[in-house]
Amino acid sequence: MTLFRWLARGFWWLDAMAGGRAEPGRGQIFAARHPVKLGVRMGVLLAVLLTPVAAFGGGALGWSGVGALYALVAFVGLFMTGMGFLERQRQRHYGFYRETEHVKPGG
Repeated sequence: MTLFRWLARGFWWLDAMAGGRAEPGRGQIFAARHPVKLGVRMGVLLAVLLTPVAAFGGGALGWSGVGALYALVAFVGLFMTGMGFLERQRQRHYGFYRETEHVKPGG
């Protein structure tokens, strides 16, 4: 057995021990079905929450601070998109994500 397969089996064993085999909730199902929507929504939510800080910060941030805030927004959006794709992979592994099952043509 290769090292990668050994590590993968160990990961799935730890995931199962931590409750990964439990039926996914509504939020997990949404994250698996729409990972890009999840990332965009989380990025927009963070942008809405941080805009008052940038707008009414008293000028203490400057343009570099505003750029850093919105770089954080982009990072959070991309991170949450990645988490959605990982959730999809987890649900596929345990058989909960059935959207990709192939059916016979015409059937």
